[in-house]
Amino acid sequence: MKIGVLLSNFGGFPETGRGANACIDLARHAERLGFDSVWVTDHIVLPLERETPYPHNESGVFPYTWEQEIFEPITLMAALAVATERVEIGVSVLVIPYRHPLLTAKMLATADQLSGGRIVLGAGVGWLRDEFDALGLDGEHFEKRGSVTVDYLRAIKEAWTAEAGASYAGRFTTFRDIGARPRPTRQPHPPIWIGGQGERALRRSVELGQGYLAISSSPSLLESDTQRLRVLCEERGRNFADLAIGHIDGLILAPDDTQVEGAMLVGGQQKILDGLGAYAQAGLTHLVTGISRAGDHSFEGVVDALEEVAAEIMPAVRAL
Repeated sequence: MKIGVLLSNFGGFPETGRGANACIDLARHAERLGFDSVWVTDHIVLPLERETPYPHNESGVFPYTWEQEIFEPITLMAALAVATERVEIGVSVLVIPYRHPLLTAKMLATADQLSGGRIVLGAGVGWLRDEFDALGLDGEHFEKRGSVTVDYLRAIKEAWTAEAGASYAGRFTTFRDIGARPRPTRQPHPPIWIGGQGERALRRSVELGQGYLAISSSPSLLESDTQRLRVLCEERGRNFADLAIGHIDGLILAPDDTQVEGAMLVGGQQKILDGLGAYAQAGLTHLVTGISRAGDHSFEGVVDALEEVAAEIMPAVRAL
């Protein structure tokens, strides 16, 4: 199992006064400590008041507020590309309907060149209707965001891989005989991991992606998803072993009786190792996680938690 570190580009670490540079500093620490990847997340704006409930916890409360800084993910990925040497650089997940696919393809290909081929595109459909509205995207764009995502991902892959002029004719985007270069360094293109939950996300993972990225899933739910992915791969003639199985979750060092909404990996070292073992048995190959200590989200606190996980937990994880 590999472990990747979420860099908190929502809110960042305001106490440092370093803005987006604090995320880059954290990535350098993660690389030095031996983590496999670093990850950013995606929103563009947050309305002051939201009507859409958050879909990935029981309360429906989104754990971020409008006044926090949100550092744009692809821009930050490009900066991370030149600030690091080894770790993969992923986004979990980019809301594909928010940006024109040709712009997304261009920005990610540029970042991939800067990184020497280390970009991973986690791709999602989005959930916050208020944000779609704020970006001037019409109601159909939101209601059919799954179909938009599929269309845009196919267009992005065409822009990345076309030998000559790129051409694509889809329901939501069309272009013909255009120069869309640069091509990404990683060939045939950066891996696409489909984020989400449910049958549609699983099917998209097999049809379009090189990985599946579960969100706030228990080991039992992930095992069910993994078994379904095996069946879908067999139906489409794909090798299941080629499909990365990722999961986005928090890893919070705390007393064993601590409860944190939306996080499954909470407790002391042994409890977290037991949880990681359960995820490994369920098929997890790459954990994407925000690592912290309960109640301490400061930069220094997160670095301290990273150091403990690297020293005490990762050696055992490597054997899973």
